[in-house]
Amino acid sequence: MTEAQQQRCMKHTLRCEKTLELAYLRWLPTAVKNQEEEEEEEETTTTTLELVSCVKMGNSDGSSLVQMCIVKVAQNMDVLEKKVSNLPVSLLKDLLPHLNIYYLDRIETAAATKGISTSVIWAAIWRDLDQTWRWRLKSALPDQDWKQRCLERLFHMVLFTQVRRGGSYLSHLSDTSILSMTVKHVRVLSLHTSTKNFCRLASVDLRPILSSLEKGVTSLKLLDVKSLFKHERKYVLFILHRLLDHGSVRDVVLRRNPDSSFLSWLMSGRRGPQLTVSTAPETSHADGHDLDSKCSAELEEPAAKRLALDVEGNPEVLCSEVSSSSSPADRCPEGQIHSLDFEVSKREILSTVSHTLPTWLCLRTLHLHSDWLISEQEMSVLVESLRQLFLNPSCSLTDLRVSYVSGHTHLISMLRACPTLQSLCLEICPPADRNTWRPQPRFTENKELCLEKLTVRSTGPMTVACFLPVLTSAPKLNNLHFTGIHLSQQFFHTLTGSNPSLKVLKLEDINLSDYHQEILQFLKHSVLEELSFRDCRLLDKCAVKKDFLLPFVEALKGISSLRTLMLSQNRLATSAIEMAELFSGGHPSKITKLDLSSNFILPAELLEFAQLLETYRPVQRLMLDLRFNPLDREPEVKGQALRKLILYCNILTDDWDSRSTMADHISVM
Repeated sequence: MTEAQQQRCMKHTLRCEKTLELAYLRWLPTAVKNQEEEEEEEETTTTTLELVSCVKMGNSDGSSLVQMCIVKVAQNMDVLEKKVSNLPVSLLKDLLPHLNIYYLDRIETAAATKGISTSVIWAAIWRDLDQTWRWRLKSALPDQDWKQRCLERLFHMVLFTQVRRGGSYLSHLSDTSILSMTVKHVRVLSLHTSTKNFCRLASVDLRPILSSLEKGVTSLKLLDVKSLFKHERKYVLFILHRLLDHGSVRDVVLRRNPDSSFLSWLMSGRRGPQLTVSTAPETSHADGHDLDSKCSAELEEPAAKRLALDVEGNPEVLCSEVSSSSSPADRCPEGQIHSLDFEVSKREILSTVSHTLPTWLCLRTLHLHSDWLISEQEMSVLVESLRQLFLNPSCSLTDLRVSYVSGHTHLISMLRACPTLQSLCLEICPPADRNTWRPQPRFTENKELCLEKLTVRSTGPMTVACFLPVLTSAPKLNNLHFTGIHLSQQFFHTLTGSNPSLKVLKLEDINLSDYHQEILQFLKHSVLEELSFRDCRLLDKCAVKKDFLLPFVEALKGISSLRTLMLSQNRLATSAIEMAELFSGGHPSKITKLDLSSNFILPAELLEFAQLLETYRPVQRLMLDLRFNPLDREPEVKGQALRKLILYCNILTDDWDSRSTMADHISVM
């Protein structure tokens, strides 16, 4: 720091007292601003920003000066926003990371006019909030809405748990102000075991927050309903009713759901009669002013005196008791659930679903996850319920997922019962004794299926012959995902002849080493946008690996629509270098996402791959996944490779320790 700069910095430091005085006067309620004061105000802001610039040049007391400047800037945010066009971009970039989330939100529109994005700052806040990122991705995905994720996470942390206040992004903000700001960004509300403060949303103080949630939340996740109902059950039901019926919630996720009575209320209450509340005699608290103390007192009451759930009543009673904005004469609206995703923890719950399905006409998506193996008889009942539902012209169900099913025989039965189904996912546990397998029913109709997406995951040996009739009858199929299925040569021929519109093909845990020619022939006629061969042992039987990889790469380059290629866990090792040829020649591939994770790629091989990319210079920027490769073996070489790749790629990498994590190491050997 030069002597002139030191003198200038001292001069500005002396002017801080005037800055503080002017700022104080500026905020006096009785102060009347005239033209002279406005000029002083502008001088105040200019002085503050000059101080920041001065501190950047160096000062032993820089930290305290920066904090002083940030306080002054925060107090003059309205002026800063007006004058932002006059600020140097570098100075504004240095200032933004020091602002709290309220002021960062205020300034980002003005900053955008200077070509400055706040996405990096929100991503840094997210990393501070979500500590688990350190064990996942070390490079942020560019298409993430980091602001949305940050503020939604902050809302949950402040309302339901506690939040650390070490970062400057929460400085000088109360819990109430944080909730008021972040609630606008909550789209998914997640409630779990530790959500003990949930009933606060029913209090008078937080009713504006609940009203905002009613407008903004579209998805509700109840991750442990049984535990949730242990705390102020009456108010939990009230809040759920407000979100589901008065609000915008259309998607519900249930985990560890308690019993069929709650599920019956949840399902039937969204189409007609809903909820009745029966309580022990007590004083009415319709105005809600002492609700918080009432919630605490209810925890001490005997279980017999607590609210009982009655699925035969209606929600107007509960609203009139708790909500000051409702009266017994008001009629509550009836909500609709379009998507239900839940774990079936008891057999009676599956029975409840099967009983209700035929009349649930607004349901579009149904995902059932069973804790046990669903028997043939239970599946027959479910399929019959689906058949009755689809007989109604008003049926809306297009997406169905069921796990775990005891066999493959219900696949075609389900598709015959649901002819207009567009997406089906089955997770199958085939019987260990093949002699007990029942024959697969056949399609008796000549109708084409409306199926566009099919996912089948098998935990045991199954052949693709069981599913070929489905592929043949589904010409609109554009997304196919098989896991753990034994293929045949006929599989790829069927795709070519019967499924010409296939856009996404994902094969996982399937041995493809015997089907190289079939794969190449299929690729020549495909219009794929995404291809995933994960853990498919592609090169296991190659004496010379280039003999397959080179024509494979050329076939991929011939698919002009292909954008995503995922080859995780294929033991590519040195052969991964060949994948750089995708971007060579006069007609390079247009792939924008390449997954080479878990392929035992060493730093030297990555460097050679990077040098080839440097030569070919891909036109589109590439998302490159390099996780779970032993790149820690040679840190310097790894760093050299990454520096070359960063010019052309957004890199997903990690700090995986290949020497100590033997299980992962062996999996890619």
